[in-house]
Order: sequence, then structure tokens, then C-alpha cells
Amino acid sequence: MSAASSEPSAGDVLGALGEAATQLGSFVAHLIEDQPVTAVVAAATAGFIAGGGLASPLGTRITTGTLRATLGNATTLVALDLIRRALEDGERRDVGAESPVPG
Repeated sequence: MSAASSEPSAGDVLGALGEAATQLGSFVAHLIEDQPVTAVVAAATAGFIAGGGLASPLGTRITTGTLRATLGNATTLVALDLIRRALEDGERRDVGAESPVPG
């Protein structure tokens, strides 16, 4: 940014876009080399979305199923985390408690 104004100039924006494009290109090249199947699936998904596939009956079913699975997984993860925290809190309380001595 220039020192005279707080808003970026057109050159600043173009430079940032160029840097982002370079980083994206590096990421894609790395992905294609290391994980070609993932790259193909990502490209097919992007094409499906860009082609308006989400508005089709198949796209609606896929989106609905994906959202249900994601919400189910997220709910399970939250429940497991709550159980883990409760167990950890119980262990901390048990460590601090004195055991009764038989008389």
C-alpha cells in the first residue's frame, strides 16, 4: 500500500492476485504429483458445481446426503469430546480426593 492513502492501489491488488495465483498453481502441482486421485475428484467436483450440477435432482441428493453425513459426524465428534472432558474432570477430582482409612 502507498503511504499517502490507506486504500490499496490497483498495482497492490494486481500484485496480491498474482501472488495468490502463484501459490494456487504450486498447490495444484503438488496435489497432482502427490495425490492424483484426489486431484481428479476435486476437478470433477469443481466441474459438477460450475456446470450447475447442484441444481439438478442428482446434485440435490448428493448435497443433502453430504450435509446429513457431515452433521452426523460433527454431532458424534462433539459428543465424544464432551465425554472425554467429563472423564478427564472425573479423574482430576478422584486424584485430589483422600481415600478413607479403615478404622
